[in-house]
Amino acid sequence: MSYKVSILSDAEADIDNANIWYESKQINWGNKFFKIISDSVNYISQNPFASEDIYNGTRRFVIKKFPSGIYYKVNPEANEIQITGVLHFKRSKRIIKRRHNL
Repeated sequence: MSYKVSILSDAEADIDNANIWYESKQINWGNKFFKIISDSVNYISQNPFASEDIYNGTRRFVIKKFPSGIYYKVNPEANEIQITGVLHFKRSKRIIKRRHNL
């Protein structure tokens, strides 16, 4: 069963900013990043508990080929996933903790 996925505006901004940054480094990298994010979100919707719980219910899916993770929370009762961030590993802990008031 597939879970419904919502992406918070902060996470959407993370994706947009990373897309712009990668595209500025090499042509088509931004598109590759976006495609991998799309595929990863689809995987997460099908396998929400496959990723490690790293912060009190916040899970991190490690993105292949990019040093980043998709951070999300699962509400199993509602069959919903809320993506809270898509961040480079050097930035992730501080930002995710702040977004979740941890």
